[in-house]
Amino acid sequence: MSRSKHDSPRWVYEWRDAGEFAAFPELEMIGFDRFQEALPLSDHQHARCYEFVYVEHGKLSWEVDSGPHATHAGQCFHTKPGEWHRARFNFMEPASIWWIIVVDPGEMPGWLGFEEADRLRVQAALAALPRVVNADIRIREQLLKLRGIIEHGTSGDLFRVRHHLLDIVLQLLYPPTARQIPLDLREAMLALTAELEAEPERRWANRELAAKVGVSESHFYRLFHDLHGQSPANYIDRLRMNRACGLLRLPEASVTGVAMDLGYKTSQHFATVFKKYIGVSPTQWRNEE
Repeated sequence: MSRSKHDSPRWVYEWRDAGEFAAFPELEMIGFDRFQEALPLSDHQHARCYEFVYVEHGKLSWEVDSGPHATHAGQCFHTKPGEWHRARFNFMEPASIWWIIVVDPGEMPGWLGFEEADRLRVQAALAALPRVVNADIRIREQLLKLRGIIEHGTSGDLFRVRHHLLDIVLQLLYPPTARQIPLDLREAMLALTAELEAEPERRWANRELAAKVGVSESHFYRLFHDLHGQSPANYIDRLRMNRACGLLRLPEASVTGVAMDLGYKTSQHFATVFKKYIGVSPTQWRNEE
């Protein structure tokens, strides 16, 4: 992870400069960042490491060779050793995130002190881990504890670093059961989502959307947030921005024309929303090679 601005509570610790914790080679980096504007993040990889990104607040979309992956608050995205990955459209949306870069257990005998058979079990489980998992809130607690030890601990605290890292890995491998939405209601919500994706330019009201599903407006809002990790308004804005990215690359496209096609009353409002989610102005995006 890297960024060009330093006006946020960014915190990063790299083990090559580990000092007191140089004897803990399993963990190469841990970091936290909170940013208010979209942040550039282009292709990168970690040759022998897994990278795990826990989304504390907000929503982020990622791209790896297998395609796009969306995450929201309370979820963790990961990449495997050697995989090229990036933020979707090369920009991260405003969010708060933690990330840890951990050496592949298959690369290190004695990883976290495991016996050989257990190390290989963890290696196989990580290789089969879904790209995005719903994380237990305790992961944030463990990350905070790791940060505290790193900032204030000594080499005598290495066993605590191992404990907290292992707890994080096990929580990812055995995530909590997601809160269940009744099957018929879930199907209705997914059908509605498909309708939103088909017509992102339409100005939907929550009351109208709730009526389509057959629930109250407040209940609909909670259901939508449980399913997508964000409000209906934010979700629809992101749909519009995804559509805008494609439209702006058409030779005949103009910023004003795309803004009107997507239901914005002014090109200025459209440009403000576009830069918030994509990180550059519509004109800059259109002119990029």
